[in-house]
Amino acid sequence: MSTVEGAHVEFGMYPFASVAWAWDEIWAAVHRRTPWTPQTLTRSGDLPARWRDPNCLITQVCGWPFAAQHRSDMHLIGAFALDIPEADGGHYRSVLLSPHERSLSELVHDGTHAVANIADSLTGWFSLKAATVGPHAEWPGQVTFTSAHHASLLALANGEADIASIDPWSLALITAEQPELIAGLHRITLGPRIPTPAITARRSLTAAQLDDLRQAFIDALNDPATHEARTALRIERFADNGLDDYLAILPLGPAE
Repeated sequence: MSTVEGAHVEFGMYPFASVAWAWDEIWAAVHRRTPWTPQTLTRSGDLPARWRDPNCLITQVCGWPFAAQHRSDMHLIGAFALDIPEADGGHYRSVLLSPHERSLSELVHDGTHAVANIADSLTGWFSLKAATVGPHAEWPGQVTFTSAHHASLLALANGEADIASIDPWSLALITAEQPELIAGLHRITLGPRIPTPAITARRSLTAAQLDDLRQAFIDALNDPATHEARTALRIERFADNGLDDYLAILPLGPAE
């Protein structure tokens, strides 16, 4: 197969500096098996823009925007099965954290200040509501959107907020980088079971290319040469998530 001209690849959902090398190694292992793909990863810092970019050949998409907005313009390749306590194959549960050692019922009232990364975050806002007041109920207290899970953790650690739902993959990587940030926080409960972010490819790819890519991810994530990178990233293996896994989360989002 010939190289796809002008294309790029970006895995920017977990852009922590401590694991940048590991993402590079994982992609290099995939690229060796699919030499028609771009050789290196792009790091633009604007992942939602890449989801809309026809030249972004392969990327990683949060479950909600994939299911609600992009399932018609992207092919689903699969997902990463994670080696973290909150994961179950290609699914995981967010962690609700608080600086207060209280029960969940004591933390859900009109005086509670919640923080979440963004308003359409599956692991942040939707999981917080599902675990507390219900997907379509109003949060009784104040809500602040911080733009990132790391910023939500900072707000909790600094006593500026009372509760947040944190993506468990982010939490594991942040804890490894900054254990002091998590030290004073209490785990309250877990959010609903949801699929890990989707690995996707553009609709322009052929069926043969998609098969080639899927097998490349499977083999790369089984390769002993990627063991160190997978360990750093908390990736266990390739998960063969299907479209139904992502459609199942639509009831967690805003009612249409």
